[in-house]
Amino acid sequence: MKRKLILSLFYMGLIAALVSVAATVFIYQNTMRDEVRDNLRDELRLLKISYPKLQNADELMDYNADDLRITLINSSGSVLFESDSDAKQMENHLDRPEIRSAIQNGSGSDYRLSSTLGVEDYYYAEKLSDGNILRVSTQISSVFSVFGNSFYILVAIVLGIAGVSVAVSVHTTKRILKPIKGLSKSIDSPSLYDRETYPELVPLIEEIKYQRNLQSDMRQEFTANVSHELKTPLTAISGYAEIIENDIARGDDVKRFAGKIRTESSRMLTLIGDIIKLSKLDSDVTSEASDMVDLKKTAEECRDSLAVACKEKDIMITVTGEAEPVKGNQTEIYELVYNLMDNAVKYNRQGGNVDVILSGKTICISDTGIGIPEKDRHRIFERFYRVDKSRSKATGGTGLGLSIVKHVAEKHNAAIKVESTLNVGTDITVEFNGEK
Repeated sequence: MKRKLILSLFYMGLIAALVSVAATVFIYQNTMRDEVRDNLRDELRLLKISYPKLQNADELMDYNADDLRITLINSSGSVLFESDSDAKQMENHLDRPEIRSAIQNGSGSDYRLSSTLGVEDYYYAEKLSDGNILRVSTQISSVFSVFGNSFYILVAIVLGIAGVSVAVSVHTTKRILKPIKGLSKSIDSPSLYDRETYPELVPLIEEIKYQRNLQSDMRQEFTANVSHELKTPLTAISGYAEIIENDIARGDDVKRFAGKIRTESSRMLTLIGDIIKLSKLDSDVTSEASDMVDLKKTAEECRDSLAVACKEKDIMITVTGEAEPVKGNQTEIYELVYNLMDNAVKYNRQGGNVDVILSGKTICISDTGIGIPEKDRHRIFERFYRVDKSRSKATGGTGLGLSIVKHVAEKHNAAIKVESTLNVGTDITVEFNGEK
C-alpha cells in the first residue's frame, strides 16, 4: 500500500507538471498569434491611409520593412504587387484563406508553417475601396522553436519537479499512513479516538474490535467444548484401563472393557480428525479450488463408504438424477457430501431410506429420520451443537459434521437450505451457484 500511494502521488505531481507545461505552451502560442495579428492589423491601417495617395502599386515598396511583407491582390486573385518577390511570377492567391475571408467579410487572417524550419508565416488582409485586397505578413519563430531553444532548461525543470514530487510523495505518504499504523498498537487504548485518527476509519475500527472480540469468544467456547468432548472419552478409557490394570475385571469383562476402550478411542480419533479439518478450513490452508467435481460420482462413492453403517440399520441409499461438474476442491466437496449422507444414516430410523437427488449444480439429501425441531434449525451448523445429545453420542457423532459442511459450502459459494419435519425426515439441499 505504501509503495502504491507513493507512486500515485508521484505520478500525480509529474502529470500535473507536464500538463502545466503543455498548457503554458498552448496559452503562449495563442497569445502570440493574437498579438501578431493585432500588430499586422495596425500596420495595414497605416498603409490604408496612404494607399489612396499612391500613383501606382509599386509605390508600396516605400512602406516596406525588413520584417514586413506587403502584397496587393485584385479581386480575381492575381498578384499586383509583392514586396519580396516578382508579382508577375507569383501564382493566383484566390485560394488563400485570408484572401477569401477578406473578399467575403472585408478582412481575414491566417498563419502557416513556413518552409524555413521552426518559422511561421502570419497574414492579415483587408478589402480596399477599389476592390483590391491589401495583405501584410510577417515571419516569426514558432512556439516550438522558442521552447526548443530552451529544451535543456525545460528538461531540468521537469526533472526538478519529479524530484520534488518524489520527496513530497514520500513525506505525504508517511503522514497519511502514520495514524493508520498507530491503530495496530493502540486499537484497545481509551485514547485512540483522541489521536489524529481519521473519522472515516472509526466504523472500521469498531468493526475490527467487534470481530476480534467475537473470534476471541468463539475460540474460548471452542476450546471449552473441545476440552469437554475429549474429557468424556479419556475419562472412560482411563476408568476401564484402571479396572483391567487392578484385575477387577476378569474373563469376558476384560474383553468387554477393551471393546469400550477401542470405541472411545475411535470416537476421540474421529473428533480430533474433525477438529483438524475445521482448523484447516478456518485458516484456509487448503488446496486450490480448481478441480471439476462430479457430484454424482462423489455421492456414489460416499454411498459405498457408508455401506456397512447402512447394513447395520437396514437403510437403503439411492442416488438419482444427473449433475453438472462443479469447480471446487474434490476432497472438501467429498467431505460435505459424506457428512450430510452420514448424518442422514445416523439419525434415520431402522429400515429407513436416504434419497440423494441431483439436478444441475444442486444436490439434495433426503432422509426418513427423526427430523429437526424448528427452534433448533438455525443452530444445527454451530460447532458441537446437537439436537439430541444422547442419540448423537450413541451414534458416534462429534457435533462438528455440519460445521464442516457449512465451511465447505461458504468456500465454494454454495447455498444451503434445510427443511425438516419431526419424526418424518429431513431434506438438506446444497446449491453450488457456479465458479467463485
